[in-house]
Amino acid sequence: MAIKEKNVQPTIEKTTLEVGTYKEDFYKSLPPQRDGGPEFVVRKQPIAQHGMLKAILSPIGVLFMATALMVALLSFGLGASLKSAPSTGNTDSASSNSTSNSSMNTASASTTAPTNVPNATQSYGNQLLPYTIDPDGAKHFTMTAKQVMWEVVKGHRVLAWSINGTVPGPMIRVTAGDHIRVTFINHFPEATAIHWHGLLIPSAEDGVPGIGQKPIPAGQTYVYDFTVHDQDVGTHWYHSHYDDIQQVPGGFYGAFIVDPRPGTPLAHQAIHADVEYTEFISTMDGYYVLNGKSFPDTQPIYVKHGQTVHVRLIGADATMMHPMHLHGHFFNIVAEDGHMLAQPIQKDTLPVNPGETYDITFYAWAAPGSIYPFHCHILSHLMNPGQTGGEMGGLITLVEYAR
Repeated sequence: MAIKEKNVQPTIEKTTLEVGTYKEDFYKSLPPQRDGGPEFVVRKQPIAQHGMLKAILSPIGVLFMATALMVALLSFGLGASLKSAPSTGNTDSASSNSTSNSSMNTASASTTAPTNVPNATQSYGNQLLPYTIDPDGAKHFTMTAKQVMWEVVKGHRVLAWSINGTVPGPMIRVTAGDHIRVTFINHFPEATAIHWHGLLIPSAEDGVPGIGQKPIPAGQTYVYDFTVHDQDVGTHWYHSHYDDIQQVPGGFYGAFIVDPRPGTPLAHQAIHADVEYTEFISTMDGYYVLNGKSFPDTQPIYVKHGQTVHVRLIGADATMMHPMHLHGHFFNIVAEDGHMLAQPIQKDTLPVNPGETYDITFYAWAAPGSIYPFHCHILSHLMNPGQTGGEMGGLITLVEYAR
């Protein structure tokens, strides 16, 4: 029984069956065949005429396709050039950089602020926040959220989402066992809330809208009420927890320090130093800032020969890690996230991630009059917007020895 491929004509002398249509009953009904039975055939389909392909490959089609391609390329190039062209309305914008680490240096250093935002009346933040004693013995603090124009470096102001008009906000310093009450007044143009980062307090006081509290609307007041305990001793901080990607880099943060109760084992284990500094590491509208200032306007760490120096490092940056390096010294990491380490760790460079706190100490061994930089070791973070590699700015402070 042979299978052949052929064109099937309307009239076929021999009995044939098209492959794919075979049925056993039909096959059995056929009369005997002299040449071995029916022949199975495969019907060949007529080849379709590809009119579209012919049209495309014709001279006119080729010319049309070439013209369309040329128009598309010209349109793409025009769009890209328009997108990358600098805006003539903002003369403070710096050119873009090819690396993500240095993109902050070339971002716009000028935020369009409402015309009614006043300039800050204080030059530096991190001042100790005073309190009153309520009839029930609570230490009562008052904090006001308000926008100000903050001078990050001389002659350059940016919009700040401040607490009490400074960046960082004022420092709250209390003792374990204290009953704390905070009246929070929101003069921001939008809602906000304050999170007490690192404190073991009830969720209703933790400052997370949608979980423990509702956002505090613009123009409204909210009262936080909680007690700090022995487990809260150490370096902590507060910051916004509503629209925080804007408000925290805008300067809404400050230190919350809990000291141990005198005479307790924690008091004996506490850090004992001659001088103490707190450094918030962050970014602010295109500037890399320490305590809300960029070099050369950062405040120095003043020391005297022979002193033990205690520095609290707080990672307030919302998106980036900063490896802080101290020239000419090594330091001891004695606490992380407010909790003392069993053994200090000696280093000269410490990566500070967003949200982390570290307590470090170092011995001021150098000669009077010595000066050493303490800076981020991502070198693109050592420039202010518009600066070149030959200039210094950003995350630098100086350890200055008294003469």
